Amino acid sequence: MEIIDIHAHIYPRVAGITKGAPMVSMRHGKVKIGNQITQFLPPSFTEAASTPETLIAYMDWCGISKALLMPNPYYGYHNDYVLEAVRAYPDRLKGIALVDLLRGEEAARELERIYEDTELFGFKVETDSTFQCAPHKHMTDADLMPVWECCNRYRQPVFLHLFTDRDVEDLETLTRRFSQITYVICHMGADSCFQRGRNRGNFQRVLRLAKENSNVYLDTSTVPVYFQEEYPFPTSVKIIQEAYQAVGAEKLLWSSDYPGMLNHATMRELIDMVVRHSKIPQEDLRKIMGENAKKLWFSD
Repeated sequence: MEIIDIHAHIYPRVAGITKGAPMVSMRHGKVKIGNQITQFLPPSFTEAASTPETLIAYMDWCGISKALLMPNPYYGYHNDYVLEAVRAYPDRLKGIALVDLLRGEEAARELERIYEDTELFGFKVETDSTFQCAPHKHMTDADLMPVWECCNRYRQPVFLHLFTDRDVEDLETLTRRFSQITYVICHMGADSCFQRGRNRGNFQRVLRLAKENSNVYLDTSTVPVYFQEEYPFPTSVKIIQEAYQAVGAEKLLWSSDYPGMLNHATMRELIDMVVRHSKIPQEDLRKIMGENAKKLWFSD
């Protein structure tokens, strides 16, 4: 069974902003957030950096053939670093682009340049980090439309980490308006579905989007973070089973959210959570674990 990871992070340093405070890499996996120091990664990540070489070593160790490098403003803007990795390891890695959605027309022009001049493709949106300094803004605001129009024109995939009830509503609007975009809902709906205080009905709305739209997919990563459980993460397994029953294997994409998930599980456990514990038939597991991703982005 070929395994392709569609959600892995690399960065030379942590340089994002969270809760209005800057994030700075320190030693042995620690990151300073404002005046507080947190164990952001396992201590073996000496400089709190995630290099492509270390990612590939983990991939080789766990039998993962290829990975999609997923940026996030939470870690900082590192398009150049991702591009270098893709060019250094073209048979193993592909990279997604990141621009500041709030810059609207300017961001759209930057995306167009990236699509025309580099190997990066797609676009990642993480609504919490994007809108934390502009909480009144939303993905469907008129001044942000040029970004979606660019992705639609170039038929690019967009990967979305949703946080709020409004984010789910906005995604429903975007799928109706921009049909040439392939939408990947990260973490099975993430905070908008599983964070305490969120509308539990949001998960059903996310499943409905994936079921009713041929261009909407779900990635399986990070769900164990939302529940206080140890491997084999029974609640997460039930959520994956529910999604499988609702939308079918063709709409699910295995992913790890490396390296942050190493604080919660090993890479092998993240694989086995689906392969060994979901009770999904082998033919469909092959689709979820790699065939779907290969068809979408790794067929060349």
